[in-house]
Amino acid sequence: MIAVDRESPETLQKQIRRQIAIGIVNRLYALNRPLPSIRQLSRELGVSVTTVSLAYDWLRLDGFVEVRKGAGFFVNPAVLPAAGEALDPELTGGVDAPEEELDYTAFFRGRSFNLPRVVKPADCLARYRYPFVCGVIDPSLFPIDHWRECVRDSMNRFELENWATDYSSVDDEMLVEQIIQRVLAKRGIVARPDQVLVTVGGQQARHLALRLLVSAGETLGVEDPGYRDVVNMARIEGIAVERLPIDGAGLMLSEDIDRCRCLFVTPSHQFPTTVTMPPERKLALLERTHCNRQFVIEDDYEADISFNRTPPAALKSLDGWGNVVYTGSLSQSLLPGLRIGYLVAHSEFIREARALRHHFVRHPAVNNQKSVALFMQRGYFDRFVAGITAVYQERCATMHRALERHFPGASAPPEYGGGSIWLRLPEGADAGVLAERVEAEGVYFETGGFTFSDERRNRNHIRLGYSAIDQSLIAEGIDKIAAALADAGAA
Repeated sequence: MIAVDRESPETLQKQIRRQIAIGIVNRLYALNRPLPSIRQLSRELGVSVTTVSLAYDWLRLDGFVEVRKGAGFFVNPAVLPAAGEALDPELTGGVDAPEEELDYTAFFRGRSFNLPRVVKPADCLARYRYPFVCGVIDPSLFPIDHWRECVRDSMNRFELENWATDYSSVDDEMLVEQIIQRVLAKRGIVARPDQVLVTVGGQQARHLALRLLVSAGETLGVEDPGYRDVVNMARIEGIAVERLPIDGAGLMLSEDIDRCRCLFVTPSHQFPTTVTMPPERKLALLERTHCNRQFVIEDDYEADISFNRTPPAALKSLDGWGNVVYTGSLSQSLLPGLRIGYLVAHSEFIREARALRHHFVRHPAVNNQKSVALFMQRGYFDRFVAGITAVYQERCATMHRALERHFPGASAPPEYGGGSIWLRLPEGADAGVLAERVEAEGVYFETGGFTFSDERRNRNHIRLGYSAIDQSLIAEGIDKIAAALADAGAA
């Protein structure tokens, strides 16, 4: 990133100083790694040690770098502007800002994809002492030695040759086989390999299903409260959204359903309330959508984390007509970062979904597919899921007892399982304000208002995950939430 021009009227020291400064303000250097050493730059640029030393001295005096004893020169974080802020002309000296820049804020006004959504902090497990975060696995529970074994074995010469090919028309055969045997069979779903598509996480599975089943101008029915990302996907695609009420048994079979081309539902483990739809309502829903010639996208998130020895049957397992498209992922039962999801549907639907996937990402990472396939085939997946399910069940019970002390009757442990509890705060409480109050205490949770059609009227709900927090800290964290309620507008 640094080059010197010996024909330039500018001195070599100033050239080096200017280029490093430009790299710093443009965030080309990592904050936590040392800048090139004086001797390294001297050698690479063919200039004297004194020249580079003087350049660094001026950069330090100008505030661009700081010296850490025994470690070298580092970027001074104070010199970096916050997003959207202009650079300080006093500090940047010879670093010229462009005279005119394209205004992307105006360009995306009215057409932005930056819609309201939950974005979990990437460093939530390190930043918060009480991470009530949902959909994240406690890394201390993960069998790293078994995973290393599978990753190593997925990198033999034969498998590396597969990395060099185009996998857009196929998926890893072993992975598809394992998903059918170890995941779908437990949900009562019988599927052939040509009825399964591997996706880049459950999110892509939902998007593919939505794009294939519903056209712009048609209507998608989504539970209220429900999964906001699917609402956002529909609106981006020009699809109308009908919010459908739920009760203690999940989606209510109201007349609102009949106006929809397709329904997006979470029947076994409703998002976010965690209630489970009873078998008779599932059958009634299937009968109604069959008569209406409607499609159903079933999101069976956290399907593997069941507290019951015999979990409720998936809606897809009861589907005799073929109008249910089943989506799921291994994010909550393995690791979210692996991005392994799946679609299960009629073989002709999967053929179209595979073609559509090709245009977006071609295919999921081949090495991840093989590593996960080996992890499942060798029995490590089943053992891991059984282990975390037992841990989650204990953590869930601990959390519910703590919640009952402070908020009696305001929550219920999930009937199915999974990794979170849905809590209704006292009337008048603002979950957003509460989240800000407890963050200083090291507490993180998700507010629930975004899941409702009218967020303004439903600000007193929160989601409390127990999958990533140590059991010994759960009650203490709930105590802190309860103590901060008075400052959050609670009556």
